Amino acid sequence: MKLRIIIAILAIAISGNLFAQKKYTLDDCKKLTETRNFNLKNSELEILSAAQTSKEAYTKYFPEIKGSAFGFNNSRSVVSMDLGGIQINTLKSGVTGGITAIQPIYTGGNISNSNKLAKLGEEVSKYQREITKNDVLLETEKSFWLLASLMDKLKTIQTVENHLNALLKKVESAVAAGTTITNDILKVKLKINETTALKSKTTNAITLCKMNLCQQIGLSLDSVQTFEITAPDFATIESPAAYYVLHESVMYDKPEYKMLDKGVTASKLETKIKQSQYLPTVSVGANYGYDNFSDHNHMNGIVFATVSIPLSDFWGGSYAMKKQKIKEQIAYNKYEQGKQLLLLEMKQAQNDFDESYRQVNIAKSAIAQSIENLRLYNNYLTAGTTEISQVLDAESMLSQSQNNYTDACINYYIYKAKYLQVTNNHRTSNR
Repeated sequence: MKLRIIIAILAIAISGNLFAQKKYTLDDCKKLTETRNFNLKNSELEILSAAQTSKEAYTKYFPEIKGSAFGFNNSRSVVSMDLGGIQINTLKSGVTGGITAIQPIYTGGNISNSNKLAKLGEEVSKYQREITKNDVLLETEKSFWLLASLMDKLKTIQTVENHLNALLKKVESAVAAGTTITNDILKVKLKINETTALKSKTTNAITLCKMNLCQQIGLSLDSVQTFEITAPDFATIESPAAYYVLHESVMYDKPEYKMLDKGVTASKLETKIKQSQYLPTVSVGANYGYDNFSDHNHMNGIVFATVSIPLSDFWGGSYAMKKQKIKEQIAYNKYEQGKQLLLLEMKQAQNDFDESYRQVNIAKSAIAQSIENLRLYNNYLTAGTTEISQVLDAESMLSQSQNNYTDACINYYIYKAKYLQVTNNHRTSNR
C-alpha cells in the first residue's frame, strides 16, 4: 500500500512538472485565444442574441392572441326598473371575459422586411465576430512578439554582463601588473551596475508582458510564474514578396467589406419598413367571450376584419420618406468610402511590411560591424594603445546593435501578421 501511494505521488509530481515546463508556441497562443478570449466569447453571444431577435421577428407572422377578464360587485344594482309593478334589478355584480385572435393579412411589407432586416443582423453579427477574431489574434501576436523581444534583450544583457565581468578580471590583472590605472576598474564596475539595473527593469517588463499575454489567451494570471514561450529563430526572415496578393481581388472576401455591403442593404430595408407605416393594413380576427350580467351565462363568438388607413400620416410621411432616402445615400457613400479605406489600409500594411524587411537587413549588417569594432578595440586594449572607455563604448554599440536587430525582427513579424490580417490571408504568419 505504501509503495502504491509513493508511486501515485511521484506520478502527480512528474505530471505537474511536465505541465509547468510546457512552452507555448505562437500557434498555441492563437489557438487558446480562439477558445478562451473574452472578447471572442462575447462575439459568440452577440450572434446568439441576433438569432433570438430573428426568431422574435418571425413570430409577427402568427396571430396576435389576447385574453381579458373583468369582474365587479356593486352595493346596489346598476340597472333598476319597475315594469307594471314588477321590480327588475340587474347588473349588481358580474364577470366577463374573452379571447381575441388577430391575424395580419397585409402590413405593407412591414413584417416581411423586418424579418429580412433581422436575418441581416444575424449575418452582420457573424461578420463582426470574424473581425473581432482577427483583431484579438493580431493583439495576441503583438503581445507574443513583444515578450519574445524582451526575452531576447534579456539574453543580450546577460551576454554583456558576462563580457563585462571577464573584462573586469582583465583590468584588475592589468592594475595589479601596473599597466593601467585603478580608475579603469571603477569605469567597468559602473558599467556593470548600469547593466544590472537594466536587467532588473527588463525582468519586470517580461513579467508584465507575460501577464498581458496570459490575459489575452485566457489563462489565469497565477500561471505567469510557469508560463514560457518558444519563439522562432530570427534567422527565418522571408521576403515580403512571398505573401503579396492582389488587393482589389481579396477586398471582397474581407468581413469589413461584407459589413459595408450589408449596411447598404439594411438602409434599403429600413426605407421599405418606414414606407409600410404609411400603407393600409388588413387583418382578420375572431373573438370568443363570456358574461353573466343578466344573471345568466352567455357565450358569444364573432369573426371580423379590419382595414386601417393612416390618412393623417401621409403629409408627414412624405418628409419621413425623403429623410430615409437621404440615409440610403449616406449608407452608399460610406460603402464607397469604406472600399477606398480598405485598399488604403492594405497598401499601408504592405509598405510597413516592406520597410520592416529592409530594416532587418540593415540591423543585421550593423551587428557584424559592431562585432568587428569590439574585436579591434579589445586587441588595442591588450596592446595598450587604447583606453578602457573605448572598449566599453564598443561593447555598448554591440549591445545596441543586437537590440536594434531584435526590434527590427519583431517589427517584421508584427507587420507581417498585420498584412496577412488586412488581406484576409489565413496562412499561419509564423510558428
